Amino acid sequence: MAEAGPEEMDLYTFFTAVEEGDVQTVRRGLEAGVDVNVKRRWGDWSDQTPLHVASRYGRTELAELLIEHKAEVDARGELQSTPLHRAALMGHTGTCELLIRHGADVMARDELQETPLHRAAAGGHTGTCELLIRHGADVMARTKVGRTPADAAEDRRTRRVLKNREKEVIQEKSYHELLQKSGGVKVNRCKVFVFGMAETGKSTLKESLQRGRVAALLQGLWSSQEEPHDPTPGVDVGTFHIPGVGEVSLWDFAGQAEYAVTHSMFMDAENTVFIVLYNIMDDSEEQERQLHWWLSFIKSCNPNRQPDVILVASHADQLQVRDRGQRQAAHLLHLMTSEFKDHLHISDEVFLMNCKETLTPEMDRLKKLLASMRTEMFERQRQMPKLCGEITKHLFSWCKKKCSPKCPVLRWPDYVEAVKEIDPHVDEEFLLKSTRHLHRLGEVIFSCPSASDPIIVLKPNWLCTDVIGPMMAPVNFPIPRPERTSEDYVTRAEIQRVFQDVADVDLLITLLQEFQLCHSYDGQTFIFPGLLTQTMPPDKWQPTLEPKVVYFGKQVQCADSTDMFSSGFFPRVQTRLMRELENRPLLWRDGAKCWDLNVEGLIKLSPDGRAVTICVRSVQGDKGQCGKMLQQLENIIADVLDECSPGTGTVEKVLSARALKEHREEFYSYGKEEISKATTEGGAISHPTLGFTEQVSDLLCREDEDPLTRNRPELVQALRHVEPILDHLQARDILTVEECDSIRANRTLRDKARELLDTLGRKGKSAWEVFKKVLVEVNPYAAELVL
Repeated sequence: MAEAGPEEMDLYTFFTAVEEGDVQTVRRGLEAGVDVNVKRRWGDWSDQTPLHVASRYGRTELAELLIEHKAEVDARGELQSTPLHRAALMGHTGTCELLIRHGADVMARDELQETPLHRAAAGGHTGTCELLIRHGADVMARTKVGRTPADAAEDRRTRRVLKNREKEVIQEKSYHELLQKSGGVKVNRCKVFVFGMAETGKSTLKESLQRGRVAALLQGLWSSQEEPHDPTPGVDVGTFHIPGVGEVSLWDFAGQAEYAVTHSMFMDAENTVFIVLYNIMDDSEEQERQLHWWLSFIKSCNPNRQPDVILVASHADQLQVRDRGQRQAAHLLHLMTSEFKDHLHISDEVFLMNCKETLTPEMDRLKKLLASMRTEMFERQRQMPKLCGEITKHLFSWCKKKCSPKCPVLRWPDYVEAVKEIDPHVDEEFLLKSTRHLHRLGEVIFSCPSASDPIIVLKPNWLCTDVIGPMMAPVNFPIPRPERTSEDYVTRAEIQRVFQDVADVDLLITLLQEFQLCHSYDGQTFIFPGLLTQTMPPDKWQPTLEPKVVYFGKQVQCADSTDMFSSGFFPRVQTRLMRELENRPLLWRDGAKCWDLNVEGLIKLSPDGRAVTICVRSVQGDKGQCGKMLQQLENIIADVLDECSPGTGTVEKVLSARALKEHREEFYSYGKEEISKATTEGGAISHPTLGFTEQVSDLLCREDEDPLTRNRPELVQALRHVEPILDHLQARDILTVEECDSIRANRTLRDKARELLDTLGRKGKSAWEVFKKVLVEVNPYAAELVL
């Protein structure tokens, strides 16, 4: 470039001003004739335009100025990356939004076939990922080596969001395939879920909603003032005609804590209105606590969806001053609507009512609102694939003719035979997809055990009320002590006694295990984590005087006040620990302790249920084994969160190793941004509360997460056939004959896959590298998870 004149500007000065966000200098440069699309090397990247640099550093105002001066929004730099790729990688959501608004291609591909969504995912920028998805980014897009954005995500929260989106896309694709192959039928379905703590009047409201005018008048003549409380066991489900509303499927969810453990299994159904009751006579703080808990619970089970919610204050007949109750109900409605406005669609109508009475203005308003919501739901309700519609018509008769009414369950071969009476030419793969769709709609319950054929529960009410209700009732399984521990087994004989009318108790037990409600080590005694009442004794995690001991830990916290871990989350974590760990863990209502080789692990649920803490320690100072156990426990928690609390936002923290070693009463942690900053500034980090300084290297027991361990849940799913893999690994002297036989001896396909991964994990990096090469040859899908 020629020597700069008095009104010219050299490119170094211009690009520096862009990087630093100096708008005035950049404006002068443009006025002096600097080419807005000029390219040069900047930092570690070649062929960068000014807009690439502005995007990289999140200089949104400057980017807008450059675009106004005709900057190319899709200019290509090194590796064919665009400005949107650069902004997405750094998580500059505002800059991304500006670029998209001016026409940037959200599906632009670089030389590696990565999209901006891949870059945002790799950077762990959840908000940026959500912006890109809203503007059309494809969550299923694959790179040259077959990685989706979720595969690229290092941050667990980002990965969860992307996995949820992937699941939605797969379900949508499946739905459209079903519709295309079988055609669609209009089947109007409306569910009403009724929630609330015990004795808030849920069952009473359900009965009053169904009552016609004549029945209501007669009921008013003979009903007593105080009827004995008859608690709902589990979930009571029935289809009823509500006068003034129409036919609805009404689900009454038990309010007792022991039943809430299983509620999350059913709370993500489509086409549903949620009614949440609370007692206006309770203390105002208690009312607010209960409402907040139920709304957070609903949100935790409904990702990427805003369900319709109605708040109802009950026991209005006990108020001395109704106006005061009305003001309190309106105040609570305002509080909840303000807090949950981005997650739930809460009706703005205030309901304060006596749930026993049918012929009241309040009941009429509630019915009118339900009718309106039902009509709107039908208008936007999609067609049901024709085969699904035909199956729903036959469910009732199948319960009587194809199986025992006391156990309305069909195994897959019998189910296929029943469906072939409707369509003799039905393809089993197509039927599998159809049945999964019916499961998502809540019409049936579909379970696919790893070691046997699929199981279909034809009548969800049976599982909810007749199975889960008695199973989770402590009175049915008495123990000789005040608190239930993991040593207080439920025996097969007890299950047979409680379910004596069910012919196939083995099938029932299989269902309970598949829904991760229990685990058995011997097939005769069963541990139900959801029944545990004993909290962790303090002496189970004590300091050690061993000089070599090292501690590490992570904490998964709810992201904001609207988040919670669903009630089924921690019991399922405990069930998974029993299934997957080689050594049997100790379990309590709020904790679990495990060990392997020279490492101990502790998982602790906080008293408020909003944080899960994982600690690992090794008295021999084995940092590597600590890392493996920590990774395994993190994977289990992430996997269960995806299953039963997919709508819960989380934040991950790294625990203070020194505070862990000192066994302080509370857990102290650092945010990931604090860790990253300290790493770049010398490696020392100071805790703002405790006042001491630690080294980042003492907080982390692994430098990088290996995809083989990070994607373990997906790998276990993908490794459905281990035989050819074992043959290859044995031929290459990676596994011995004895090790292969031990893996084959496992009962289920998943257990075989888990032992294979565990065995390879103990053999070190060279064995893993051979394993990757074998996967490329025999299981390309699994290979994509580890490359």
